[in-house]
Amino acid sequence: MPLIIVQRGNLLELATYETGLALAAVISILFLASRVEVMRRSTALRAGCIAIALTGILRYVSVSASYSIEALLIIDILAVAAFGVVQSLFGVYPAETVEKVRIEHAFRIRRIIVTISRVIGPLLAGVVIGLSSPQASLLFAAIVGVFAMGLAFVLPHSVKSDSTQIKSPTQRVREMFLGIRLKLILPPERFLTVAGFMLSLAVTATVPMLVPIQIHTHNLAESSVGLFNAIFAGGAIGGLLFLSPLVARRHNQRNKYIGLWTLLTASLVTAALSVEVWQLAPCLFIAGASSASLSLIGMDKRTVSVPSGVRIRLMAATLIVGQLANSASYMMMGTTMMQFGTHGLLLVYCAIFLFVLFHAALSKSIWFFLEDAADSELFYKNNHPGLESIMVSVAK
Repeated sequence: MPLIIVQRGNLLELATYETGLALAAVISILFLASRVEVMRRSTALRAGCIAIALTGILRYVSVSASYSIEALLIIDILAVAAFGVVQSLFGVYPAETVEKVRIEHAFRIRRIIVTISRVIGPLLAGVVIGLSSPQASLLFAAIVGVFAMGLAFVLPHSVKSDSTQIKSPTQRVREMFLGIRLKLILPPERFLTVAGFMLSLAVTATVPMLVPIQIHTHNLAESSVGLFNAIFAGGAIGGLLFLSPLVARRHNQRNKYIGLWTLLTASLVTAALSVEVWQLAPCLFIAGASSASLSLIGMDKRTVSVPSGVRIRLMAATLIVGQLANSASYMMMGTTMMQFGTHGLLLVYCAIFLFVLFHAALSKSIWFFLEDAADSELFYKNNHPGLESIMVSVAK
């Protein structure tokens, strides 16, 4: 879409489009999460996939008939809202569709598939654009959306929520922000939210911004952009397959966490100093492996430990924090490189690492949470009964 908007419109329209979608994503996730929570998971997923498929078709028809930034913005706001619903559901599905002993493995497989899709998706779109046109890529995206909708309809029906309480407008407003409130009052969530924010801050802009700057500055082959993307994704998959299972073992979680951050920071610093392809490539591979492993720490336990009736709202809050962290990463890294060049990133990476180090050293409850061998579903009931009662009451 950005390519089509630049070709048929102007940069102001592109800025309006991107800003509108970013705001719509945050508002729609907050607004829809509490409503999705009381629906059958399978029904909500099908509704989201139907909306994505229909907006994909409407987008193609709109661009084919005539160009209108207003029409495209309305269509894609609906698409973003539906995608937020689907993302929230996918975030909790691994915790609710497999046996307890396989939940951790399910989250890992989900992350691997997401990583692969983020590489294959733009690659296929680029191939379609190269062979035909940007408009053809919209038709291809619409076909993929219809195929995904078909897959959603073969899923088994999930259990219907037992929530029948009629709620006032004030209660509904409170429910919109429940996920954010839980992130503030649940001790493990507080740590993991800050940890996730700092991870996104350090990594999100690495490939999109650092790699092109290094290629331009050191006259590397422009064709290596795709190679570096693939190397980073390959490192993430390798880390999820081989490194993450080692980290997931309950013992010495603090040391493993700090060790992964040390590895990530060293690879990012070295990448910022690299001047050759053979130097940059292994740094990106290691950064991909360590960042992917860090992103999975506590993912299964944090989801299973809270009641099913609040998981969607908690996941929605996680998506919002991630969106804010991604935006902050681009702003911070872009400003730093404009003012000080890639060498300025060394201070940024080291500052993030020092914050993470002190944060990990001062935190205690998170390591007990990650190393606790008891059933994750009983964690808050056994250790924080007051918080458990709050979650149970709002889940009804």
